[in-house]
Amino acid sequence: MNEIIPTILTKDPNELREKLLLLDGIVPKVQIDVIDGIFVGNKTFDLSALKDFDHQLKTELHLMVKDPLDWINRSRDVLADRITGQIEMMSDLKFFLEEVAASGMEVGLAIDLETNIEKIPADLYPLADQVLLMAVKAGYSGQEFNPTVLDKIRGIRAIGGSLVQIGIDGGLNEGNILKCKEAGANVFYVGKTFWEAGDLKARYEELTALIK
Repeated sequence: MNEIIPTILTKDPNELREKLLLLDGIVPKVQIDVIDGIFVGNKTFDLSALKDFDHQLKTELHLMVKDPLDWINRSRDVLADRITGQIEMMSDLKFFLEEVAASGMEVGLAIDLETNIEKIPADLYPLADQVLLMAVKAGYSGQEFNPTVLDKIRGIRAIGGSLVQIGIDGGLNEGNILKCKEAGANVFYVGKTFWEAGDLKARYEELTALIK
């Protein structure tokens, strides 16, 4: 199924909560970026800001952190529905997949812009709910989409077949969303192009109609 999912990247826990409230009732899912200042120089809010914060959104956490395995319990404590970890910071991809699944959350593997897709062994695809490809360097918002990701989409689709869910994150807009869809992606994470809209509900509906 094709999906549009808004993203939130912020250092400010108040901005995080405000955006979650804006999204509640408009979209079913949100991706929240969690950056620890080690994977990249940027750093976001403390994960505890999500604790006991009431909303109806399904929440995905994109963990751009040192050893995402160490964040499984913290993510479950804030009621995340899915956690996606950058493979560049993992010592054992299979163990991460198995431990997240055992915790009751969905699990994804994220590949940074310059990382080769062969870093994920083909036999691990069935264990992941999603493979997330970065179309920009992970960790910073407002970057320009890099079209080299299109070949990576095609490569994963060729290896994993139709059962692999492929997400794309970074610099997406109407034009390159369609290119990613044509290449084989089916989940599109939107930041700037979504949040700059005057009417968020209308913007979500426009982007959703685009990928149907």
